[in-house]
Amino acid sequence: MTADPAIEFRSVSFRHPASRANRPREVLAGLDCVIGEGERVLLTGPSGSGKTTFLRCCNGLIPHARPGTFKGDVFVRGRNTRDCTIGDLATTVGMVFQDPDHQIFSNDVISEIAFGPEQLGWPPSRIDRAVNEILEQFRLDRLCDRQTTELSWGERQRLAIASVVVLRPAILILDEPFSGLDAANAAGLLDLLERLNRESGMTIVLSEHRTEMVARWASRRISLLDGRLIEPPVPDAPLRDRPPRPGAKAARPGVVTLENVAFRHPGKVSPAMDGVSLTLYAGEATVLAGPNGSGKSTLLRLLNGLLRPESGQIVVNGRDVRESTVAEIARTVGLVCQHADYQLFGETIAEELAFAPANLGTPRDVIEQRVERAREGLGIEHLGLTASPLALSVGEKQRVSIASVLTMDTQVLALDEPTLGLDPAAKQRLAGLIDALCAHGKAVVIATHDAGFSAAVADRIVRLERGRIVDDRRVQA
Repeated sequence: MTADPAIEFRSVSFRHPASRANRPREVLAGLDCVIGEGERVLLTGPSGSGKTTFLRCCNGLIPHARPGTFKGDVFVRGRNTRDCTIGDLATTVGMVFQDPDHQIFSNDVISEIAFGPEQLGWPPSRIDRAVNEILEQFRLDRLCDRQTTELSWGERQRLAIASVVVLRPAILILDEPFSGLDAANAAGLLDLLERLNRESGMTIVLSEHRTEMVARWASRRISLLDGRLIEPPVPDAPLRDRPPRPGAKAARPGVVTLENVAFRHPGKVSPAMDGVSLTLYAGEATVLAGPNGSGKSTLLRLLNGLLRPESGQIVVNGRDVRESTVAEIARTVGLVCQHADYQLFGETIAEELAFAPANLGTPRDVIEQRVERAREGLGIEHLGLTASPLALSVGEKQRVSIASVLTMDTQVLALDEPTLGLDPAAKQRLAGLIDALCAHGKAVVIATHDAGFSAAVADRIVRLERGRIVDDRRVQA
């Protein structure tokens, strides 16, 4: 342990290039902050407040690998990051990104965990011990023979964290590490982080919007707003539980029906869907719950035709999906993917929001009305229409991605982990939007690990485990 702070910001400002997200303002503005050795710091703030930029300053990605104007100095254990390469800092600072796919590049689980120790020249016996220990700690031992491309989002998230923790850095930086984790794995990660901090004195800084699970773990909380520290930190307002909608239990027409559906990913022995029967009703919000790898994302992809059932039947608006193309099904079932980067491709927000309805032949004036309604409903008017969607923060990208499907005005809206990167205010807006959609007779199905969001939107909760429905209940009045 050094006499210097673990991390120190001195008058740090950062501004993205003028072309990025069409934003002239500073993402960090004259920031002064000291994080002591061994602290457990929770970093909070609304989407776009500068949290990810702050974390990237801690391991040298800023100023060395991100374009923009950087002013001031960041010291890591007494070393100015200006004078160090990213590689110099890598043995001291380990960082886990928001999107595990930006971090995982090995083909299999064991190779991914072993990669870092191999680059540091650890002897094979030490690598084997470290890999086996981390597999057990992160409950990845049952996945050790899997290809990384076969893992669910939450499983990839755990793998990304494990591949950094295996190196036992003095400082661990995590950017929304709980976003794709189920309750059991989130609790397990918190326990592990607490043990690492207690046993080795590891300094841990993590950003998170789901603060209810992290607040008691943290020894300190830092809040950002518009690139500035807020003192004292502002606690997040909890999402409001919504009572059941009037008429939500009443008989309504089924829009999508699954009958004894089975699906197996290519090359796999175990089915991802195993005899699933389910009906989605107009005017009802259905939440899909269950552990990582239980089949929630697979079910959503089956709904809109991206995947086709191996056996059984899926009927959308009275028509078997086998008789329809993906484009035809998309007129009824709009799918928002788990991570916005997989769905955004327009050069501007305006192009992104208009693309799908234009392809469906929607008149221009109707598209314009839908675009404005979606922007207002999700609170993204301040982003403008000319900014690049891919230059936004994760939470802002997520809202643009949702808006791009809302403009299709489909009868069914399928949302895969839609609260990724969303602050509490944005979640509350999304919950209100889902409520309005159901009031207008839409069917909404949401796969989420966010218990607070589930309580705010669900009329019905369907729990999956190992590709089977193990519970299906409606929220009681």
